[in-house]
Amino acid sequence: MGDHSYQVPKDIGGPELIPSEVQSWSSGGTAGILPAERKKATFDVAKMTSVIYGGDENVKKRKFVLAPGKRHEIGLAKHEMSREETMAKHFHHFIAIHKSFTKKGYRPSPEETAWMAACSMNSGALTTHMGLFLPTLVAQTTSAQQLQWLPRTMKFQIVGAYAQTELGHGSNVRGLQTTATYDIAAQQFVIETPTLQATKFWNSGVGTCATHCVLYAQLILKGKCYGVHVFFVQLRDENHYPLPGIEIGDCGKKLGDNAIDTGYIRFKDHRIPREHMLAKKSIVTAEGEYVKNTPPPSSGPSTAAAEKLSYMTMLTARSNMIGISGGKLALAVTTAVRYSCVRKQGFVNPSKDVTNYKAEEMQIIDYEYQNYRLMKQLATSLGIQFTSRWMMERFTQLSKGLWKVGFEEDDEPADAKNDANVDTGADLPEIHASSAGLKGLCCRLASDGMEDCRKCCGGHGYLLASGIAASWADYVWQATAEGDLVVMLLQTARFQLKSLDALRATGEAPPGILEYLTPLKNPSFTLSKTSFTPTLSSLEEVLKNRALQAVINADKRRETMAMVNAAERHCYYFMFLKFKKTVEDTTDTEVAKVLHQLCMLFGLSQIIDGSGWGGIIGSEGQQVAEVAVADILKALRPNAVSLVDSFDIPDRVLNSAIGRSDGNVYEALFKNARDSPLNTTGPFKGYSEFLKPHLDMNFLKLRGDAPKGLKNSMKARKKAKL
Repeated sequence: MGDHSYQVPKDIGGPELIPSEVQSWSSGGTAGILPAERKKATFDVAKMTSVIYGGDENVKKRKFVLAPGKRHEIGLAKHEMSREETMAKHFHHFIAIHKSFTKKGYRPSPEETAWMAACSMNSGALTTHMGLFLPTLVAQTTSAQQLQWLPRTMKFQIVGAYAQTELGHGSNVRGLQTTATYDIAAQQFVIETPTLQATKFWNSGVGTCATHCVLYAQLILKGKCYGVHVFFVQLRDENHYPLPGIEIGDCGKKLGDNAIDTGYIRFKDHRIPREHMLAKKSIVTAEGEYVKNTPPPSSGPSTAAAEKLSYMTMLTARSNMIGISGGKLALAVTTAVRYSCVRKQGFVNPSKDVTNYKAEEMQIIDYEYQNYRLMKQLATSLGIQFTSRWMMERFTQLSKGLWKVGFEEDDEPADAKNDANVDTGADLPEIHASSAGLKGLCCRLASDGMEDCRKCCGGHGYLLASGIAASWADYVWQATAEGDLVVMLLQTARFQLKSLDALRATGEAPPGILEYLTPLKNPSFTLSKTSFTPTLSSLEEVLKNRALQAVINADKRRETMAMVNAAERHCYYFMFLKFKKTVEDTTDTEVAKVLHQLCMLFGLSQIIDGSGWGGIIGSEGQQVAEVAVADILKALRPNAVSLVDSFDIPDRVLNSAIGRSDGNVYEALFKNARDSPLNTTGPFKGYSEFLKPHLDMNFLKLRGDAPKGLKNSMKARKKAKL
């Protein structure tokens, strides 16, 4: 029978894998499918990409931002790496890519940061260093502190973490238990985590990497608590060992994103200099007195303008997270759409030629519900990205306006202060409130949408090599960052009800999108059923009325469930308006036509899958929506692959065996399987101890031959028939 000693799996039938358009031993036969799909497109992909990213200049910037990653591709081997290996790769690649830019003083815009994060190939501790630690120093330190800490941060001479969350406290920042007690004699703050629940926990980067952190702690002066303040704290010394009074470590392996060393810190009588409290807003004097910093009038914007500008840090962070969520969902949609075009399942004519197993099969994207799930997620990704971009552009406008009119001294021209065309941000509180709910909703939509895209890929989607499973696991924690969906929506809902109360008290319509509350000035106002037709204007009307009815319900009950519903429906209406505005602003006819269809689908999917339509549209309206969706899906089908191509996501970023732009998924899947580390050794670890003693070795020695008893039985049956 030949030599049966163990061998690593190898090709037993001829040449290496060679993609082609015909199935063979060495080919999956799918090489021609995606090129054929691309020929069906009714629009110019480059023009669609320009609309998605806000213009040709932004497309160029995005390519520039992503280009350095070409030199640091990891590939599917990433999924077999240990945590230590992925962490090492992260530091190597991140510093190699970013240091040359930071040395030149390059500072990415919020939108550029979102592009980087959405297309990151291997996140890690330096993501937090640049994304949370650095912005906190920029926003909350004095110029003298910045001079000491910012250059070292930008040059990676220190590695920073963001230490806010505790073992027993997360989004309730006021309840944090870590303390910073001022010692007047030593002129030092004594840092303590006095209880187990006070342990800093779930802090990205502190496990094994960070040398420093920005620490959130209760400020204690002469026995009085002054609330949560932020401190610059060194964690490790020149040998990378913890400083005295600090216990620090990793929290353990997570569902995903394991290149980030999420960790914990305990402090016991750990001392830091008085000068290490971040002092832009307040200081502690040598004598232990608390002093708020009030800049002189001529040094910057007025108090009111400064308060509005302070909003911008949180708003920018939220819009950034919203943008990332749309980008991450785009990764999953790209993979799922391409795979659904390549994958065939079920016969085109199941009742014809039933004995022919080689009869033509259907592309799974041609099943209506599969197509609906995919196109719905594609439309959702666009809706999220258009919302994020609108917010970022709005913040830029507001910042310019606030700085222009915010000075109290006469060195600023009077007409700048009094110019009615200068934008002073009347709608800023509403945008701030909406951004909370939008952050929660968009991150939830992205995580749920990525998982649905994975399910659309069947069993292959469960492989880490699919790209979707791995990217979902790495992303999903962001759905609860800053607070879970309910916490974030309640922030929006409280502002909705506050605005309603103000409307009834003053009679003045709320600014911004909340203008839709105006009819509720009359407490007895009731909505009547809306006549629905499949148009953008009609969708806008019914989505607005659904949001309005939800506020009516929340006003009556003022309870959590009703308030969450009101905020969520407000956010969907907000997103639809930004999507619709993008459609209206698109000048290319064919691109606008396809975007119109996707915007319709985004709104219609709320009628089909959403809730809260009682009294808004009747069953007739819902039937109209279902028919309209079916028609839109047929119109979108030829454009499916070109639409995801418009996201312009490189294969190295997708890192997917099944989402490849060339469509050669079966070759990639098989190669990935063959390269599995389990295939490089003999019988698995534990075989000899736990399985071998139970095996029937005599039966296995037959090596596929039929046992004698079975042969005799077959001969007996043959004789009996004779």
